[in-house]
Amino acid sequence: MSLVDFVRERAKEFGSKIFLWEKKNSLTYEEFDQVTDRMGAELQALGLKKSDHAAVLFPNSLDTLLSYFSIIKAGGAVVPINPLYTPREIAFILNNSEAKFLLAASHFQKAVEGIRSQVPGLRQAIFRSEDEPSILKTLAGLAPKANTLKPVELSSQDKAIIFYTSGTLGTPKGVMLTHGNFTFSGPNIARCYGLRQEDISLAVLPLVHVFAVASPVFGSLSSGGTVVVLDRFQAETVLQAFVDYRVTWFPGVPTMFNYLHHAYGNGAWNISSVRMGLSGGASLSVELLKNWETRFNAEILEVYGLTESTGLVTANPVHGVRKAGSIGIPVPGVQTRLFNKEGKDAGKGEVGEILFKGPNAAKGYWKLPKQTEEAIRNGWVHTGDLAKQDEDGYFYIVGRKNDLIIVGGYNVYPREIEEVLYAHPAVYEAAVIGMADEVKGEIPKAYISLKPGQTATEKEILEFCKQNLASYKVPRQVEIRSELPKSSTGKILHRELRAEKRNGPIFLDGPR
Repeated sequence: MSLVDFVRERAKEFGSKIFLWEKKNSLTYEEFDQVTDRMGAELQALGLKKSDHAAVLFPNSLDTLLSYFSIIKAGGAVVPINPLYTPREIAFILNNSEAKFLLAASHFQKAVEGIRSQVPGLRQAIFRSEDEPSILKTLAGLAPKANTLKPVELSSQDKAIIFYTSGTLGTPKGVMLTHGNFTFSGPNIARCYGLRQEDISLAVLPLVHVFAVASPVFGSLSSGGTVVVLDRFQAETVLQAFVDYRVTWFPGVPTMFNYLHHAYGNGAWNISSVRMGLSGGASLSVELLKNWETRFNAEILEVYGLTESTGLVTANPVHGVRKAGSIGIPVPGVQTRLFNKEGKDAGKGEVGEILFKGPNAAKGYWKLPKQTEEAIRNGWVHTGDLAKQDEDGYFYIVGRKNDLIIVGGYNVYPREIEEVLYAHPAVYEAAVIGMADEVKGEIPKAYISLKPGQTATEKEILEFCKQNLASYKVPRQVEIRSELPKSSTGKILHRELRAEKRNGPIFLDGPR
């Protein structure tokens, strides 16, 4: 099934129910289908053809999602561009993706015009004027006579969205996700999370990443729920949105749950509507999970997925046993394996690399056949994430293959040390990396930030670790900072901390 048919079916099923909400603006399922039809027709009139790549450069907004779905309906493939990117980074994505069209907010016009000569393949850049309420009006002005969407023959194997990864191993790679990936994953997410028509979710994760598109958007689209779109994460703003919109479930990364926990304070907000938090994108400390659930009186469902999986591989069952610190069990329709260093299936309790296979698996990497062959072998996607499995089949992330620290021949996983650090009453955030050592080969180094009003010394933190870890796992250094570097989704960036050893400190803007 194509996404065009998928949206049509949802519009018929849920009709006048509100699908998207942004401040005072809202769109029902029927209206969303009609508006994206009209915009798709206008893009076709402007020259967008089947399989053309069209980039989208907006902050989180209704315009972002309208642009995505109208490009798909016109037969094109969407290339989201992070609004935090510099002109150099924007030029790289446009060139590498071979985007022929760009839909963008007006405040990016100057930056794009400055690099226009560097992106000769970009045929047309369309900017929403500041005095126009929506990109819909902009396209209507450019193609006033385009009223009917021309049917495009699309299959489940056609590209829908090319998400560029953050480039942890070098320059960003375009992960190609198909119509079939989303038509499988959307309903699967809705079932696994127990989503209902009356549910209201919050899309505050950046819509340039698969987590936000797959979980709140496609999860809600598949179940008849409502999505409230916020432009950026601020803890107090999110808490107020819980109140204003009666939000029932919140997808976020661990740092967001941490910020919300501390901002909630003495419970000044009436958040009784919230029944579930959904944590993914990074490991959530057991300490934070327990504290959050107690304070918010709502459970957190820990899940695991990545861009290459269209957002979901494993999840704690919403109706069943949830295990704190675990990323759960394989979701229906998706197969998983753990491969040890010898390339054999790992036994229970043994660490191995997570592999998965299923209709959620990405088509591959755009223009990178060698990397595609290395990552996807016989249908199995090699994730690079290390985990172990207990006797009940629940997975526990221990780190990335590149994060493994080998201390005098012993394998040390940063996650285990970070869990201990988070258990310290003064620690707010924690990250552990490996440092070169002449004697041991590598040694752990910890970076932490402290909770507001709390104090602690390096000596105190080290003593706490000695009480809770084997001697070879204890960090040899602890660096206390005001904050740790984060990605645009709020993930703590271990790679930036490793890079500092060569280049000096790097600080990235994180959510507040």
